[in-house]
Amino acid sequence: MSPGLPYVVIRSHALIADLLTPEQIRVLAEAESVEAFIERLSETPYGSVSVEADGDVSIALEKVFYRKFIERMARVVDIAPRNISDFLQTYYYMRFEVLNLKRILRGKFSGIPASQIVDSLIPIEPYLVEDFRALAEAETLEETVERLEGTAYSALSASIELCKQYDACWPLELGLNHIYAATILRSMGRLHHQDRILVRRIVEFETDVENFLIAVKQRRTENASEIQNLEDLFPTTYGIRLDKIREVFGAGFDEARDVMRIIESLGPPYSEVLAPLYEGDVALIRTRVRRHIYRTARLGRLANDFGFNVIMAYLVFCEMEKDDLVGIAWGKAQGVPSEDILKYLVCLTPLDLLD
Repeated sequence: MSPGLPYVVIRSHALIADLLTPEQIRVLAEAESVEAFIERLSETPYGSVSVEADGDVSIALEKVFYRKFIERMARVVDIAPRNISDFLQTYYYMRFEVLNLKRILRGKFSGIPASQIVDSLIPIEPYLVEDFRALAEAETLEETVERLEGTAYSALSASIELCKQYDACWPLELGLNHIYAATILRSMGRLHHQDRILVRRIVEFETDVENFLIAVKQRRTENASEIQNLEDLFPTTYGIRLDKIREVFGAGFDEARDVMRIIESLGPPYSEVLAPLYEGDVALIRTRVRRHIYRTARLGRLANDFGFNVIMAYLVFCEMEKDDLVGIAWGKAQGVPSEDILKYLVCLTPLDLLD
């Protein structure tokens, strides 16, 4: 039985204070090597971390950070009132399951060995599917999708034909984005009206940006002129409407000024978040999406410091910390200079400066 919403809110306030500070994140990012990063990490609440010497250290560290986040999230779910607990489980477990499904589908499309695909997966138990390994070990991409029949992802069977038509995996990824967004927006029915507004802002914004990035990327491919039935490919649009997606696929989209014109017409916050596309920096766009969500959660917490917004803010802050640490680990493993890593981090700004 839940101890009640007030207790969970007070607990979330206390847990926010336990997250890494911007200065701690900076110190980790400025480590000279991945070994130094792990050593500095041991001086934080994460403690000592051991990874296999002969494996991919960035993947091993990613698993560590995801496990930590899931542990934090589960701690909140266990004490939250039923309506909030059920929603958070759907929001996060399905979020990570969809990410695993994308990795599996990309791997099958690219012909990556099943063992390698499995090694790349986030360490979570399946939520709406039976077995990640069974999906990865299917003989073909088509068989993987067939094994999803009877689950919440059954609708992907329609996307597999589009994958064959365009010789690409992105129709499946769009399908997963649609299924996730639609499921989360349905699942928040038992939340209060203002709480639903906060969740909707996050989910719809993420979906819009992903739709736009996929449209831009595919417009530059050789078979772009063959792409039709955009209503079927992009069934879920919000702030970036389908007519803007049509503009992306429209004739004459060859020059940087065309990209700029479409992005500017979207207005803020989309025009600000998508601006790095002028230089082709998609990673910075994803960082700006995370910063936007980070600030949205912060403002939601300020609007109601004694409700669901505080719980959601804590988990969003946890997720951003996790993403920053995953990015630092990857950068250190790849030998990326610290100043370049810092450019793509979110948690460097103190929360009291986000207002």
